[in-house]
Amino acid sequence: MKLILQILAFVALFSIIYLVILNGNDSITLQLWAPRYDAVAQTVYHTTKTLNLAFFILGVLGVGLFVGVCAVIPFYLAQTEQLFAYKRELERSSVKTDSSTSQVKVLQAKVEVLEKALKDALNNRY
Repeated sequence: MKLILQILAFVALFSIIYLVILNGNDSITLQLWAPRYDAVAQTVYHTTKTLNLAFFILGVLGVGLFVGVCAVIPFYLAQTEQLFAYKRELERSSVKTDSSTSQVKVLQAKVEVLEKALKDALNNRY
């Protein structure tokens, strides 16, 4: 799935580059604000801007990438925080397991010493 998404991303990026190359000489007129009405001259003014179409496409690509990264960062940070919490929990359980294992070994050693002492005491009694 990850490989398919990467391939799709590269295809989309190359198609955008292809569009930029094809439309390098074309221009586009954008209306930036709503039309204004001048009551004195009784005319309608449009605030427009003429841009190179290739520059516009690259600008939209850049804004889209920025918005995409900003949308994904909170999820990524939450996932890394959960991963670090899971690692800390594993380390704690590992330490608890090690301490439990060492306590069991100490108790086994004590039981062996007591068994040997009991055998020695029983052998000396008879």
